[in-house]
Amino acid sequence: MTNSAFDTPEAAEAAFYLALENADAALMHAVWDDGPDLVCVHPMWPELHGHRAIFAAWRRMFAGGPHLTVSTVSVLQRRDGQLATHVVHEQLNLRGDDSHQPPVIATNVYRQTDSGWRMIVHHASPTPTVTVDEDTVLH
Repeated sequence: MTNSAFDTPEAAEAAFYLALENADAALMHAVWDDGPDLVCVHPMWPELHGHRAIFAAWRRMFAGGPHLTVSTVSVLQRRDGQLATHVVHEQLNLRGDDSHQPPVIATNVYRQTDSGWRMIVHHASPTPTVTVDEDTVLH
């Protein structure tokens, strides 16, 4: 699967989460585009720009082997031309840990390339601890 072109953004996303769950650096590499405009933000981490920084982080995260179980719930999918944006709730748990963690909210952006659909942005944030309504002042 690591040399596959992803025919849809959904196929690229499925491969992304499979790579995350299996600590599969080769598959993760296949999912990401190789352009200079990549951005990755993990919860509570600084933003990472570019292929080199992003893959150094994935290598560190995967060094201990598979340790997560991952499931997702789609919140929004939008495709405009050669770009697709997906918002998902990620349920990430340590293997063997039965405690229920709050979901992580992630925005994933994919670009259609000559090599199929590839990820260009992954931004994951902890679930907010406050409820926001129309009267809440945010900024």
